[in-house]
Amino acid sequence: MANRKVEEKDIGYVDAERKKVVYPFLKKEFALKPEEEIRLLMIKKLILEYGYSPGQINVEMAVKAGQVTMPKKADIIVFDNVRNHDPASQAYIIVEVKKKDRKDGIDQMQTYCNNTTAEYGVWFNGKDIVYQHRKREPHQFQDIPDIPRKGESLEDVGVFYKDDLVPATELKSVFETIHNHIYANEGLLKEKVFNEMLKIIFIKMVDEKSIEEKSEFRITEKELREVEEGKGQSFVDRITDLFDRVKQEYGDVFAQNDIINLNPITLAFVVSQLQKYDLRDTPADVKGTAFQTFVYAHQRGDRGEFFTPHPILELMVEMLDVGDAEMLLDPASGSGGFLVYAMNYVWTKFRRRKGVKDVDLVKYAHNYIRGIDFNPDLAKVGKMHMVLYDDGHTGIFSANSLEEWDRLKAQAIASGVREIEPEKYDLILTNPPFGSKGKVTDKRILAQYDLAYKWKFNKTSSEWGKTKKLQKGQVPDILFINRCLQFLRKGGRMGIVLPNSDLNNLSLEYVRQYIKQNARILAVVSLPVGTFASAGANPQPSVLFLQKLGEEDAKKLNEEGYPIFMAAIAKIGYDLNTKTATVLYKKDERGELLKDENGKPIIDTDIPLVVEAFRAYRKRHGLRFRKTEEF
Repeated sequence: MANRKVEEKDIGYVDAERKKVVYPFLKKEFALKPEEEIRLLMIKKLILEYGYSPGQINVEMAVKAGQVTMPKKADIIVFDNVRNHDPASQAYIIVEVKKKDRKDGIDQMQTYCNNTTAEYGVWFNGKDIVYQHRKREPHQFQDIPDIPRKGESLEDVGVFYKDDLVPATELKSVFETIHNHIYANEGLLKEKVFNEMLKIIFIKMVDEKSIEEKSEFRITEKELREVEEGKGQSFVDRITDLFDRVKQEYGDVFAQNDIINLNPITLAFVVSQLQKYDLRDTPADVKGTAFQTFVYAHQRGDRGEFFTPHPILELMVEMLDVGDAEMLLDPASGSGGFLVYAMNYVWTKFRRRKGVKDVDLVKYAHNYIRGIDFNPDLAKVGKMHMVLYDDGHTGIFSANSLEEWDRLKAQAIASGVREIEPEKYDLILTNPPFGSKGKVTDKRILAQYDLAYKWKFNKTSSEWGKTKKLQKGQVPDILFINRCLQFLRKGGRMGIVLPNSDLNNLSLEYVRQYIKQNARILAVVSLPVGTFASAGANPQPSVLFLQKLGEEDAKKLNEEGYPIFMAAIAKIGYDLNTKTATVLYKKDERGELLKDENGKPIIDTDIPLVVEAFRAYRKRHGLRFRKTEEF
């Protein structure tokens, strides 16, 4: 059973400032290295997912081969009990994490097991994993789907009831392990691997949502033996039946003739990696990190797509205070981060009210949330992301948001999506592709946008004026500013991530004038360099918040002048100097972690302060987003 009573913070954490990995329950710390982070991850899984108590676990323990102490210590040992940590007589599970090479790692793990009482061994390098059972015959090991949880036997592995499923401690390495295994064993191209993973995750989610008490998405040790012997048809049929249900329920994602293109042994491995998890109950940040990393790794394009980190989703959704009766659109929705965060933000408001049912939450998502993405695979991922949170996926479709209105509306209708038309939306949250690479050059598309024309400065009026001559090409981020304002109703508001060059380059003054002529600038929040570094990109970004106005209202407001909220975020909540996006926590003068009222460590970020300051600013200036809004 899962060990839900143990807090993650009490198991271990990365102290990025001191470059240490700290294990409070062991009262030990080690230098921050990749293998140490892998060990921390595995220890958290053993405690939080498999239910072993911290007192059963130890690290860096010497193992003897006969009378001789082995030169290297065992990375992790799980013991039969909390009292006796003698590897020779009480070891139950041994985990090797320091050997990156598969053969070396498995050999090392087996050597430890052969010289202790350990029945089970695990080799895990963060990207690949092997579970083995030591048989009674000397030096004989057998691959198994997973190790038993506390209090269970090998026969119990894969026999899951829905109540047995546990939230995932993390999913990033799980997804990566699955991908690597498919890639290594199936000979599929990257895009094909991606599509097979999508199928599997949808199958898992459909099984979780079924009313059956017993999980169908599972594989036992006995079934794995049958698969290895070429007799595993009952297992394959069970998963295939689940996929038939997926195609029936999600016909907008999968075609009826789609099949699972994995051989049975690969399918068995993939199912074994996911079967114990309750994905719907897994924390939003865990799922968000996994999706962002997984999608970026397999769907990164050359158009400058940078996936939006979770802290920026929080900043933009909470500053614009998404309402439950407001039409919301992300015209560059990617993996659906804004849509999911906004949906959960509104659902939190719903749940504070009496009498609100789950059906009301799903109705909100279906009726008020829309997303468009140019990449059809990303649109599928966005749908998957929404489904993981109990739906709303039908509002997402694949199209070029910059297309002519007639074509865009036709594509939306063909996908079963309504409300894709000008001046329809109350809210837009988006992080469009940006950068000079990949300018839009299609004159048919450019002709729709004021910002695609050349502008000329009038010295007499000291203003820029649009000419009748189209530019040869325009970067998509500037066109998205234009398109987003077209999508918005008067009074509607938007938050858009932009490169700082759009806001301060002298040559783009006409863009800023256009914005002021059509909207009130609510706020500009500068983000630190490196905000998108974990996605492999490092532009200097800011978030621009606008409220659309009519031309006369904008003119009057500009003549009178008005205040603009400005903020610069220095701390975003994770280490910007690493690609692993290590979370940073606040500490007191003695270096001890600061904790909130629930005993959880406080993330070291400026974002809550900026959100609160903006709310105070709105109250001070009477900036109501909704007529019924009370400050």
